[in-house]
Amino acid sequence: VSTQSTGVHQRLLDELSPNLFAELESTASCIEESEQFKDLSKELQSQILTEISFAYLIFEQFSRSREAIRAAMACVGFKFKLTGALGRRTKWQERSLPQLKVEMIVSKAVSNQLTPLENEPEAMDLNDDTLLEKISFTAPDSVTSTNLTAPFLLHTAALKLRDNSLEEMLREEVVAFLEAIIDGTTFSYAIATHAFYLRSKLEKASVRRLCRSMGQLEEIVQGFDLKKSCSRTGSLFRTALPPMWIQQKLLAELYTSVGSNKSALELFERLEMWEDQVMALIGIGRYEAAEKIARDILEKETSPKWFCILGDTTQDISYYETAWELSKFTSARAMKALGYHYFNTKSYQKALDCMQKSLECNHLQSGLWFTAGCTALAIPDYTTAVKCFTEAVRLDDESGQAWSNLGAAHERLGALEKAHNCYKEATRHSFNSWQIWENYICSAARIRHFASVIVAYRQILNLGHKYSDPKILNCLVAAVVNNTPSVDGQPGISFFDKIIELFKFASSKVTSSADLWRSYAALYLEVSGRENVGLGIDYLIKAYHSCSLSIEKSSERYLECGQYGSAIYKYVSSEGKESPTYARHLQSLSTILQILVTKGHKLLETTDESEEKNTIAEFLKECKSNLESVEELMLFT
Repeated sequence: VSTQSTGVHQRLLDELSPNLFAELESTASCIEESEQFKDLSKELQSQILTEISFAYLIFEQFSRSREAIRAAMACVGFKFKLTGALGRRTKWQERSLPQLKVEMIVSKAVSNQLTPLENEPEAMDLNDDTLLEKISFTAPDSVTSTNLTAPFLLHTAALKLRDNSLEEMLREEVVAFLEAIIDGTTFSYAIATHAFYLRSKLEKASVRRLCRSMGQLEEIVQGFDLKKSCSRTGSLFRTALPPMWIQQKLLAELYTSVGSNKSALELFERLEMWEDQVMALIGIGRYEAAEKIARDILEKETSPKWFCILGDTTQDISYYETAWELSKFTSARAMKALGYHYFNTKSYQKALDCMQKSLECNHLQSGLWFTAGCTALAIPDYTTAVKCFTEAVRLDDESGQAWSNLGAAHERLGALEKAHNCYKEATRHSFNSWQIWENYICSAARIRHFASVIVAYRQILNLGHKYSDPKILNCLVAAVVNNTPSVDGQPGISFFDKIIELFKFASSKVTSSADLWRSYAALYLEVSGRENVGLGIDYLIKAYHSCSLSIEKSSERYLECGQYGSAIYKYVSSEGKESPTYARHLQSLSTILQILVTKGHKLLETTDESEEKNTIAEFLKECKSNLESVEELMLFT
């Protein structure tokens, strides 16, 4: 059994086959360990490893696929990295700006000879009134991709595009990889077609590029039907080019997205893709027509698959149960559908039971492992959650969300060090997600890893999120005030300068956080040997002003502002007349206390609750006393 035939066989099936995957593992292991393989040239070894990598990709074994492609690249000394270069993106852009591109490094031992291909799929023009056809870089590429190296870039793009909900930055990365392939020259039918297919898949979400996406797919489909005279087998298994019906399915989805439902349904009917036709009918709200097709097929073919489809159409879970029984309790799809149904209705224990049965039938469902883990967290069943997310990251070790959820499960079980390591891994793969960085920062604070807290806090701010967490701020301040040792034994005071730099940066990004200014002030007022009372009072005044923006919302907010007023009074009283900022601080304090007295009287008139009224009256009395003292001090200043 070859990796090629195993991959083709899997393409023909509705679900991933554990038996075929076992065959692939066995075959790949035999190939890599054989003496014949080791005697081959490095280029041939690279080609074989690339085929194995794409075969793993078909089975959604993303971690193993990455390992194989890295080994293939190492054989020929090929490396690539994302970098920036000056270029123009629009027709009216006068000045070149930094643009994302792929920089390739190829070993001298590898031939860079390009092989032109006749009658390849034609690249469709964008024809936009603003955007250029492609980014126009100021300096040309010194290295272009070849038949040997293009599949490496294609593999990276395909991996990133497996998630349809890509962030904008990841979309730009995929564009850079695909353009590096398309611009190189035409290589083989499989490489060119797969690159155009992935670009069309990426561009279907863009209003400006939707027409090119559809036109490119039509060109591919028509070119295939016309049977143009070009070799289509070269590099075929080193690209995992989707079968033509999968490409036509994407075209039908594009027809649906622009409202051409008739064309989409006709295409599905011509291809006899009945399941996709049913799903398309459901998508446009024609449930009765979808149900009729499902029932007509069930009259001819009584199969678990079509009972599941009928369940999807009618939302009647009894059909899933029928499919489960009809399959003699082996239909992973039936239990998966039932699991999702119970999950959506928040019956989490039933959902988890169904998902586990589905995974027992077919353990290759990476997405279901993740969902089962989320379900276990919701129950909560943290031990099961750890098991599910561990399997999810084994199948895809670059899933930042899976790593983060695994960290959350370990954290609930009290394994804080394991949780921290998982969150750290999550930030590597979801670098632009402030939510994952927030999980990491909380984990670092719990185990007193102050250096990581500082790095993570700065990164969240760099991502543009207005972050200010009182617990994290207090953790950092307490570390230096109490000289609390970090997890690696470093004294807390040794982080003082770095924490000051962090607060300086944070206060420039988040200017109206009372918690931030209060903690910043504490660094200058409460750290022994590092006092700067004048600066500390300035920051306390800023904390008061930030808090006073909502002083009239509630009595609690008023009393909170009052606490800042009392703290300012305390430190101004001890500042000393010789301080150059003393007079200014007295004036500011006088204004603050006057406002607090005025607002306090108004609150007393509008507050009905006796206990709350007594608290405000007591504070108001203190406030008036402090104001009299300040006015007296101002007379002698």
